[in-house]
Amino acid sequence: MNPSRRNILAGLSSLPLLNIPKVFAEGAPRRVLRIAYFTDIHLPPIPEVNKRAEKAFAKARNCDLFLFGGDNVMAIDHKPEADILAHYDNWASFTKANLHKPFRCILGNHDVEQWPEGDDSPAAGKKRPIEFFGMKNRYWTENIEGWRILALDTVHRHENSFYGFLDQEQLGWLDEQMKDTRTPTLALGHMPLLSVTALADSGLKVKDNTLPISCSSEVSNAREAISRFRKAGNIKLCLSGHTHMIDRCDYAGTSYICAGAVCGGWWNGANQGFPPAYFEIDLMSDGTFQTRTIYWED
Repeated sequence: MNPSRRNILAGLSSLPLLNIPKVFAEGAPRRVLRIAYFTDIHLPPIPEVNKRAEKAFAKARNCDLFLFGGDNVMAIDHKPEADILAHYDNWASFTKANLHKPFRCILGNHDVEQWPEGDDSPAAGKKRPIEFFGMKNRYWTENIEGWRILALDTVHRHENSFYGFLDQEQLGWLDEQMKDTRTPTLALGHMPLLSVTALADSGLKVKDNTLPISCSSEVSNAREAISRFRKAGNIKLCLSGHTHMIDRCDYAGTSYICAGAVCGGWWNGANQGFPPAYFEIDLMSDGTFQTRTIYWED
């Protein structure tokens, strides 16, 4: 990976947000931030796919901030070093050419490198990607234009694979964040906290007269976060991806949106009827929000 590209990427990820347009009259709710939520891009080091992805980024050029919801690269998990570096180098060169707005990232399961032997910490396999994507930490928060963005680390080790989980260190941090009950908040995590997409998945099978949802599809202890969100009362929106399907669940004052996948079915058309898509989100001055699904290949 070219160090200079990594430096450019980290610099973009820390850019301040300036010149947000005021599109409403004073006194009325106005848009303070327009976000392009790009989850599950799965960008591979393949020129033909990169060329297609350019269209999605071009469509979102009028947004103020890009949020990348994980699985940013095709897959570096359980891959040899040469493949990992090829993915990193491709992402750096692609974003240098096509991304000219501030952005923030979280990690998905395919952004986490091989779980290192003897390291059972929540950060195992995440240290280099955290640095590469310019993240402050594996979970983080930031206040922007009167809103708070609350980013969760939902992907953790289960033997030699992964599952959805919120570790105790992170939950302690979340308790501190929930002391602020006034600032309207957008939360995000790669794996869903609450979604019907796992129930609708065509691969889900009945077992013992139940429909068991895999913890590789949703966060296993999601109620730990959901109950905190409910008590705080100001978590307006919680974004996820991972399932490559789209839904919205409104529960206890929070809208949980699973935002599909920029790549659709891993750059091979739709996934279970859901075409390639990203979400455009307007955060408003009165703590409300508006969303639009952008089917970017249309």
